[in-house]
Amino acid sequence: MLFATLKCFAIRPVNRVTLVGAVHDIQTGFLERHSVFQFTLTCSLLDFQKASAVQVKSTAPKTASAVGEDVDKYVSKEQYAVRCLGSESYTDALKGFLEECCIVRVVGRLKTIEASDGGKKQRFPCIIVEQGRWSSVSLLHSSRNQKRDWQLQNLLLSTALVE
Repeated sequence: MLFATLKCFAIRPVNRVTLVGAVHDIQTGFLERHSVFQFTLTCSLLDFQKASAVQVKSTAPKTASAVGEDVDKYVSKEQYAVRCLGSESYTDALKGFLEECCIVRVVGRLKTIEASDGGKKQRFPCIIVEQGRWSSVSLLHSSRNQKRDWQLQNLLLSTALVE
C-alpha cells in the first residue's frame, strides 16, 4: 500500500513538454550504448495577441483567401530535434511506422544541446524521448494508408514497457 502511494508521487521531470508537428529529416544510429532514432519536428505556432489585435481593428467582412493570408502573417514555425533513445527493437518499431511529413505527438524532456559550427558553439533545442520514462511518440496522421496503425502503437507500447 505504501509503495503504491509513493509511486503516485514519483518525481517527474520539470522540463517535460508535449508538442505536435510534422516529421522531417529522419536519421538512425547509435549514441554511446543507446540506439537512436532522430528526426526534426516542425511545429506551427499562432501568435494570438497579434491576431486578436487585427480582428479588433478591422470589422469589415473579408473573403476566405484574405483571411488565410492574414493568418499566415501570424503563424510562425519552430523546429526541434527529437532523439528517441532505447533498445534496437524500439527504434526499429519507430522506423517502421514514422515517415517524412507524418504528424506526430511527442512527449519528452526539453534539453539544449551544444553544437560547434565553424568554431562557434551554438545551442539548439532537443526533445529527448527515452524508452519507458514518461515519454512517447504517437502517430496522429500519415499520408500512407495505415490499416494496422493500432497494432504498431501496441508494438511501441510493449517494447517501451519491456525495458
